[in-house]
Amino acid sequence: MSRSDEEEVELLKNLWQEYGKPVIAGVAITVIAIFGYKAYQKNQLETAADSSQLYQSLLDATRTAQGQPLSEQQKATVTHVVETLQADYQSSEYAAFATLFQAREQVLDNDLEGARSSLEWVLDQKPDLEVEMVARARLARVMLGQSDDNAQAALDVLAKATPEAGFVATIESARGDAYLAMGQKDKARESYEKALEAARTDGESRPLLQFKLDDLAANVKEG
Repeated sequence: MSRSDEEEVELLKNLWQEYGKPVIAGVAITVIAIFGYKAYQKNQLETAADSSQLYQSLLDATRTAQGQPLSEQQKATVTHVVETLQADYQSSEYAAFATLFQAREQVLDNDLEGARSSLEWVLDQKPDLEVEMVARARLARVMLGQSDDNAQAALDVLAKATPEAGFVATIESARGDAYLAMGQKDKARESYEKALEAARTDGESRPLLQFKLDDLAANVKEG
């Protein structure tokens, strides 16, 4: 059972009378540290709750029929929520989630420069591994979408990835696309094969990967 604030104060008074200043100074520092940690925990919980509510408001405001684009009002909501989360809750996972959401919408609007900036912001925050892997794969694809000349830069982004099970297929698939953009078909094929193998191991079906491999094989035969 934890002591009330009044009991903590009474304990301090008794210790002061019995042991004097040297001991009480050390005890006081300990109590202050405990109170400070409790305040920190409370602040962290409140921050998580606030950022979660903001992110939920974004999801609620952007619900649309399947395949329907966002309205201008919905886009404005996304921008407002993302800017607020980035400014006030920068280190929260919800700021990263919201920014990933924004990047997806920017790609749908063909705003690849905006999407690139959003994904780079996510990576700058040193997010959890899962978020980092998603952001790196998407950033590489956005860069390739901008220009094949970005292929080496995309490979550099992917080179910093340390994917665990569940993300190998995503990273290797993006790597294959970068190699293909550079005209390095053998390396592209190797990456696609790694991606397909990893996907099968994870119980995933990725027909697009098989299509890419088949297309490479057909081009070799034609050549």
